[in-house]
Amino acid sequence: MKRTTRSIAVMLGACALTLAPSAFAADYSLSNGAVKFSAPDVWPVLMEKSDGTRQFVALQVKIPDDNNALARITVTTEQVDGVAGFQTFLNSGTARARKLPGYAAVNSSPGGASSLRYTASENHEKNTYSETYAYRSNLAIQVRCVRPAAAPSGWSATFDSGCQSIVTAVEK
Repeated sequence: MKRTTRSIAVMLGACALTLAPSAFAADYSLSNGAVKFSAPDVWPVLMEKSDGTRQFVALQVKIPDDNNALARITVTTEQVDGVAGFQTFLNSGTARARKLPGYAAVNSSPGGASSLRYTASENHEKNTYSETYAYRSNLAIQVRCVRPAAAPSGWSATFDSGCQSIVTAVEK
């Protein structure tokens, strides 16, 4: 094997090892399988409640070289009584968001009226929040993605893509 060929093979092997952890996905299910999504294994569960009328899974998304930052994605489901119950769920979630210290709406809300993008402070750190709400068969669903506003742009783009991937799966 030529030296350049060997170097390329070593680099490709190193890239495969670097990407391998994110290639494996954990599958999650809430509300008796009504809501299903997958997330990379490298996003460990922070908290989980899978019984009762309100269920959720909160995943931690680690930021390289920053052990103090906490990025997370939470999927919550709640059995509600029709569209009026969903509206109450939606209003309650957005009211909680607006009470956070330093709340400031971001004008670009993907998904329209059932989405909310904003920044706020948590533990003295400015965060970017994205919340998406959905309703299906008396089930209210919220996907809430939180990441430090100052996170590296490449990491932020990957996080946002992962968040959107979960939103897409949940909305099916």
